[in-house]
Amino acid sequence: MRTAVRRERTPVGAGPLAAVFDWPRWPLSPGRLAAAACSAAFAVALCVDLGSLWAAGALVLVETLVLLLPWRLPRTGRSVAGFWAETLCGLLAPMGAIAVACWADAPWLREPGAPGWYVAGAVLGGVLMWLGGMNLRALATGELAFVAGPTRPGHGYARATATLAGPFGEEALYRGTVLAAASTTTAALPLGLLAAAGFVARHHISPGANGRDSTRAMAVEVSAAASLLTLTMLSQSVYPALLAHLINNVPSAVLQIQCARSGRANLP
Repeated sequence: MRTAVRRERTPVGAGPLAAVFDWPRWPLSPGRLAAAACSAAFAVALCVDLGSLWAAGALVLVETLVLLLPWRLPRTGRSVAGFWAETLCGLLAPMGAIAVACWADAPWLREPGAPGWYVAGAVLGGVLMWLGGMNLRALATGELAFVAGPTRPGHGYARATATLAGPFGEEALYRGTVLAAASTTTAALPLGLLAAAGFVARHHISPGANGRDSTRAMAVEVSAAASLLTLTMLSQSVYPALLAHLINNVPSAVLQIQCARSGRANLP
């Protein structure tokens, strides 16, 4: 028996942009405004730095404004192109931060850290995954994907891409910039606090709960922001934190790929 993947119709007479944006429902919730304010504060803190960090701050500000747009909900009703558009906009600042770091030849790029910190990173990744409640056995058997249900392949692969690519850019943006500030200024602690707040906030700027409205999800985000920054500052390298971040994210990416494959198999 084949289960068709549900698709919602675009309103009659609506153009391509109407299928992506829902302009009449643009009024922003207090939660989205607060998240945007935190992200903007981090962006301003980067922009006032006299070094190359201003470019990363500008990217954060642009990304924040783009994510504040009234992206149409539910996302399952969007075209694959429309879904990918929002996904790539959400990677603008993280991927841009990597480009800025490479352009500026940031010293932290060449700091691998001591081997022992990678053990700490692996343990931290496992702890964050445990806090998130991911059932690895059910993931391995496909039970989680069955419960979640099939998704449109283009949507699932977009989510998986963001989940796997995000850690590289987020470590550059929210931890690498703090390392850079620590080596050139005395404002590393305030910037670190803003970076931790900005890291949590960026996941709540886009419309919709996005599965992040539970107490557990918020606890994991706050714990990750604090622990990844602490690990980075102690090791003086972003790479142990990157390892922890990837360990935490990989199971979610696997789940998205499983759902996408199930959706492809069940297409009518």
